Amino acid sequence: MQKKLFLTFAFLFYFLTFSVNLYAVNGFENCPMVDGKIDVSELGNIGTNPGGAITCDAPVDSFSLTFYKLAMCTSDPDDFIRGNSTTDPCYYVWNTAEGDNSISFGVTKSSETSFPATLPPSGTYTAAYAEIATTVPINVELEFDETLMIGGNSEGTGWSFPPASRFIGGGNRNMTMEDFLSGTYFGFTEAFSESQSSFNTYSFTYNSLSTTEFLNTLVNNTPLSHNGNYRSTFLLNDSGELASTYSDASRLIIKDKFSSPVTITDQTSTVTYKYSPDYAARFTFVPTGGGGWFVTSILFGDTQFSMEFE
Repeated sequence: MQKKLFLTFAFLFYFLTFSVNLYAVNGFENCPMVDGKIDVSELGNIGTNPGGAITCDAPVDSFSLTFYKLAMCTSDPDDFIRGNSTTDPCYYVWNTAEGDNSISFGVTKSSETSFPATLPPSGTYTAAYAEIATTVPINVELEFDETLMIGGNSEGTGWSFPPASRFIGGGNRNMTMEDFLSGTYFGFTEAFSESQSSFNTYSFTYNSLSTTEFLNTLVNNTPLSHNGNYRSTFLLNDSGELASTYSDASRLIIKDKFSSPVTITDQTSTVTYKYSPDYAARFTFVPTGGGGWFVTSILFGDTQFSMEFE
């Protein structure tokens, strides 16, 4: 039976997605905001990382996602995804490996799209996952309420000291998780040296699940705060196997093991996958003294992904 499948990007409760939002770890606070800007005067009141650095999540304007598979599973598919089992416990609502076209969406706080799909047969499902492209284009203009930022220039070749501008500098950026290991992320922290009237376009690639080494599998044994599910993330290559190098990674699987199994009946008419640009930019600041801050990195993504059944 053809029924509606919805990909919804609205009315979220601090999550993301992207809300595949995609961070390898969670638990950071939202950046303090005032009138749509990051409140510099309150940054020092949020929790710190080891070494005194402060990390918080801020909203972005929009981003794009490309989907290859949407699956619901009657048992945990981890062994199948890892290549340790030939038994696939999943039903595919959408699957490019079976002839479906990839689905790309621009995500804003109010966007919503739907398409007909054959929903899973009646039964009990314990997990679900989405397989998406590792590269995520993001439109963002991040503004601060005080001119106390220190950051690189638009080309990433120099530094600007207070009083610096309140805006991320002009120009687009391409960044990967590998840049954190190589130390080249400094060229991508987007300068706070000039104001602008248009959004920057980032291209962020999750070619690892760690900023300190290549990592293709991340299993979270702590329940997610917004729904109690357990999140696992995998990087695959074009052949559907676990990626072995940064350059090999082309697909990202984000899987949730449900805290309570989901029952699908013949009365179920929709499955809704939710994502949001809210709090999709993760900033790390280091105080410089005298009220200034040094922005050491910007990481895009989020930890929360949600599904609903009606």
